[in-house]
Amino acid sequence: MSGTVRAETSARLLELIATLGGSPERVLAAAGVTAADLADLDRPIEMGTEIRLVDAAAHQMGDDYFGLHAGSLLDFQVLGVLTYAVLNAPTVGTGLRNFERYARSHFRGPRISVGIDGHEAQLSFVVDVPAGVPRRQHAEASAVIGLRIMRCLIGPDWRPRRVLFAHDRPRDTSEHERILGAPLRFRQPVHLGLVFDAADLERPVPGADRRLLPIIERHLDELLATPDPDDAWLGKVRSAIATSVCDGHPGIPTVARRLGLSVRTLQRRLGEQGAVFKTLIEDVRRELALRYLADGRTRLTDVAFLVGYSELSAFGRAFKRWTGSTPLAVRRNLTALSGTPA
Repeated sequence: MSGTVRAETSARLLELIATLGGSPERVLAAAGVTAADLADLDRPIEMGTEIRLVDAAAHQMGDDYFGLHAGSLLDFQVLGVLTYAVLNAPTVGTGLRNFERYARSHFRGPRISVGIDGHEAQLSFVVDVPAGVPRRQHAEASAVIGLRIMRCLIGPDWRPRRVLFAHDRPRDTSEHERILGAPLRFRQPVHLGLVFDAADLERPVPGADRRLLPIIERHLDELLATPDPDDAWLGKVRSAIATSVCDGHPGIPTVARRLGLSVRTLQRRLGEQGAVFKTLIEDVRRELALRYLADGRTRLTDVAFLVGYSELSAFGRAFKRWTGSTPLAVRRNLTALSGTPA
């Protein structure tokens, strides 16, 4: 099995095909997929199906370089809150680690990985493609999307050292060289790999906006309001935790750095307040989760991500521990009270 991917990715591909003057219906038919298969954007579909759709699109459009061209045009905001976690991380390394960790909410089986070997780092997309499924167009689209993400993190002139593909070398690679701007390697052990200078991982992300999403801004403002002046300092600690929580577990060194304190000073002041750092994290996560759940527009997978969980199941267990109920049950109660559709 090649794993699954959310149907939204394929649906957006079909929208692009229509925009370019192609026939989504013919592409679906050629790939053995129906429109009903993609009607629920959160539905998991086989990765092999997704790969076949991209290949069918190349044939239908008469474009042997369709993958490269589609990768240049597809809106990777389709990744939703995951895009926020990647493009608004404080450093390139944090952004890619977020990509690696939270991509599991979109892929099952295929995986994003970031590895370091000496002075080189590699961003890889690893997928076990079923025999007979032509992977080239999908891999090349993924390469360009990866390139675009890296350029958003670093700058428009960034280039990888090498681009690796599992498929055979096409007869003419001039378009690959024009778009990717790097030496190419084929018949490699990964579906796609971007090799680059490991020092790039330490670069700060220009223009990163930790309060980009309006829904996050609104809920953080509500959560972090501290009308009691005696609680103002703990409110700042909670704010530092909340703005760090979607990057995973907000360790005490990260929060101390955000507050301009040493770890020892932060621990001492928390002790003076009778507060426990781990308990504060749980409290912030619980309160944020409840606010996100009350907003019927935020998907459960996104709520899980926003409070620092890459897996919906792990979030569900934590939420049950916090509240004694499930996220879905609480959402239904909250939206019923507010009159918002669940």
